[in-house]
Amino acid sequence: MLKTLHIENFAIVDEANVSFDSGLNVITGETGVGKSLIVDALSVALGERAYKDFIRDGYSSAIVEAVFEVKRSELAKLTSLGIESVGITVKREIKLQGSSKVWINGQIRSVQELKELGDHLVDLHGQHEHQYLLNEEHHINFLDQFAETGSLLETVSQKHQVLTVLTRELREREQDANSRQEQFQLYAFQLQELNDINPQPDELDNLEKERRVLENALTISEQAATLLQETDGVEGSAIQRLNQIIGQLENLSIYTDTAAAFLPEALAARVSLQSIADFAAEYEKEVQADPRRLNEVESRLKTLNRVCQKYTRTYPELLSYWQEIRSRLDQQNDPDWSRKELLQSIKTATGEYSQACELLTKQRKREARILATSIINKLSHLGMPQARFHIEVEQEERDNGLAVIKGKTFRGDEVGMDQVTFWMQANPGEPLRPLARTASGGEVSRIMLAIKSAMSGKDGIGTVIFDEIDTGISGRIARVVGTELRDLGQHHQLISITHLPQIASLADNHFRVEKHYLNDRTVTRVKRLNEDERITEIATLIGAGGAGEATRLAAIELLKQED
Repeated sequence: MLKTLHIENFAIVDEANVSFDSGLNVITGETGVGKSLIVDALSVALGERAYKDFIRDGYSSAIVEAVFEVKRSELAKLTSLGIESVGITVKREIKLQGSSKVWINGQIRSVQELKELGDHLVDLHGQHEHQYLLNEEHHINFLDQFAETGSLLETVSQKHQVLTVLTRELREREQDANSRQEQFQLYAFQLQELNDINPQPDELDNLEKERRVLENALTISEQAATLLQETDGVEGSAIQRLNQIIGQLENLSIYTDTAAAFLPEALAARVSLQSIADFAAEYEKEVQADPRRLNEVESRLKTLNRVCQKYTRTYPELLSYWQEIRSRLDQQNDPDWSRKELLQSIKTATGEYSQACELLTKQRKREARILATSIINKLSHLGMPQARFHIEVEQEERDNGLAVIKGKTFRGDEVGMDQVTFWMQANPGEPLRPLARTASGGEVSRIMLAIKSAMSGKDGIGTVIFDEIDTGISGRIARVVGTELRDLGQHHQLISITHLPQIASLADNHFRVEKHYLNDRTVTRVKRLNEDERITEIATLIGAGGAGEATRLAAIELLKQED
């Protein structure tokens, strides 16, 4: 459930803090005051695309923050997203310069992670979602959500993956013999070449380091000699001077404990300086100019760099490829592969996948009839008593299909072998047609509401938002839609933007979006209404902009009907 929404510098909203409750939350306001900006801001907070145009003019960034509370029973499906508490805070900052930033419970996260989480928290329905309903590709998702096919879908997906892997293996095994032989001949040539070169792990880096030393041997030797002299090589060197300091500290320590306290540090410093002197002495002897060795190193480096360039690989990748072609050549004549056994495995996997598909299809068809009946009843209640609604679950025969049922092969993928289409007849005497070709805007709104009502409590999403679900409806039907929304609010937290008094009067919580002019700037405010303010607002909706005595009486009557 959405608890609070905080907005800063978002379009014409300079700052807004809104606290929502359970049940039906209604948002009203005059056209153009920014009601839909509330939904836009929440969408951004849940991972939808954030346009820089959302940033209030004159500011460098906009911030949207939302606080949710989920049921403990819902936490299991959120663990993969790193959510472990019932309280969830999401925050997003949109910047004019640079990319937006995302926080989930105070931790920096990606927009994709935010989007995945948002899909579990809020179900938002506006004009875009109406288009989602009209797209036949999504009808199967609505049906599966209602039919609660999760476990069957998971089984189908697993069986499909096994079958896909096996068929791909067979296809790869049955590559053209000549092409395969040519490939292995190339591998054999490359293996011989790399065996002759015999590159070793870390060899390239080690040779580069050795070349740098050999190229600068004289400079290194001189610097080592100088270091030796400075530490222990000449009179007045660091060690000699430190020995004098130690002697003076020893003398002073007879008289003061403070001097004695410094002795361990001075002695440790002498040990460190002696170590440096020993290193300088050894390194001066070790590093000698060796032109022959330098030529060998440079020649080897050229060989290794040339072969890396030839194979278009980095040195570590070249070593991995060398091992890879060894393995591939070892498997050239794989004694473990039997075409007969692989075909038998594919046959078994096909049977298991087909059986899983068949079980899924049976459940979809059974639940499709139930869902269609429920939607018809809801549509009748919503002012479409003559509407007919049918959910078609069909399969497409294909010669190379993955699912085999009673000797016939059907198209199949990770979600089964079904194609789901919503068909509707809005008016008597007309034939059933695909939903996208029959429904008007107002009808689509009611169909979406009917579907959501039919699926109440099954989608596991706590908050459902309807952005002007009442488009294209009015009068008595508006009241019915409001009642349906209020009933749906028993299973979800409902947030509905509306312009109809019949719906607003049924709200459990009523908010008004207002536009003000402050300091020559337009700002938007969101206010929770008390009972008297609700009467005025509903009267304003009834009077299309004015709240007179008659409209106030009508508003009171509407609220009484709700009681």
